[in-house]
Amino acid sequence: MAESINSDSSLCKICSKMKGKYVCPRCNILYCSLPCYQSEVHVNCSEAFYQDCVMEDLKSQDTDPVAERKMAEIFKRLQQTEDDDENNLDSDDDDSMPDLHERMRNVNLDDADSVWEKLTPAERQEFEEMLQSGDASELVAPWEPWWLYRKKKVLVEEMETEYPDYRVNCPKIKNNVPSFHQISKTAPSPCVKFNILNLIGAYCYTSRFFNGEHHSMPAEACSTFVSLSGNLSLNHTYDSAVIAVEAVAHEAVNCTWISGSNESVNCMKEDVQCILTGPEDINCTFYLLAALSDMYQLMTEAKRSKCSDADAVKKTGEFSKKFSDQSSVSLVQKDKLKLYTKKLEYYLSWSQAFGSEICCLTLHI
Repeated sequence: MAESINSDSSLCKICSKMKGKYVCPRCNILYCSLPCYQSEVHVNCSEAFYQDCVMEDLKSQDTDPVAERKMAEIFKRLQQTEDDDENNLDSDDDDSMPDLHERMRNVNLDDADSVWEKLTPAERQEFEEMLQSGDASELVAPWEPWWLYRKKKVLVEEMETEYPDYRVNCPKIKNNVPSFHQISKTAPSPCVKFNILNLIGAYCYTSRFFNGEHHSMPAEACSTFVSLSGNLSLNHTYDSAVIAVEAVAHEAVNCTWISGSNESVNCMKEDVQCILTGPEDINCTFYLLAALSDMYQLMTEAKRSKCSDADAVKKTGEFSKKFSDQSSVSLVQKDKLKLYTKKLEYYLSWSQAFGSEICCLTLHI
């Protein structure tokens, strides 16, 4: 016969008031809730358990260069779902351990260390297992780039139509740039359009690399973008569309912290072609101008960011120590960002005047 709820053997061994539902993985003591587990009576055991977990993983864990960003994305999704952790027992009871939503209340989900502190040992273990197995990516909704939209051709359209959706979903085009004849009195070099293609390829790859969240980490995204674009980082020039885009593919595959795959490289090339094609024939340069404008905005945000190579503050939280990657990208110095924004302004001005020259190019993917 099952024991009575109020029997001494089933009571929490810490508060001796509530029914014990959980067993400490370190000392096997029966407890009823998170407050009891973290109480002063049990603090030596609980803190030692956390420390043992950290030290064990620090010795064996191979770090992910974008683990912190992935974690923030994952727990943004987890906050919206019920916590159905198999390690939790009797989750329907009124006195059960607070669910994930309650524990994440008023927590900055972009701060991985703050989120990590609120997780139970079982949840931390589950997260690490998902990272190791690759299942963590399934919790992050895949981003659908705005440049994939192509307006369908119709033979007859009504006179009154709604504003095209692509204008709403795309980045705002920067219009307050000087006209090209004000910037330069000489004819532009033929290689300008290919240099811009190099930037477009780097931008498409970076946007997908950050799953469309590049503006949430402007300094890191700009560093990725610059690393992929030889035209920006090394001032390389290109004399063909294929070479300009292949240069981005080469950087993505050979960069140790990006480790691009054939699949991601092919996706980047298809994305570039979509931007060249544009949303519709009568507005073929719109995506080009939108992409360059978004690059300009990203650079501007990175300049305003508190992060830089010189003054970045190292995070000392448990998650940062556990998953930090010493080989991650170095942030671009702000004086270089100023030069890059000037270059982007030149490319924007050129594209407003001669953008159709790029839109007629094909990459023969």
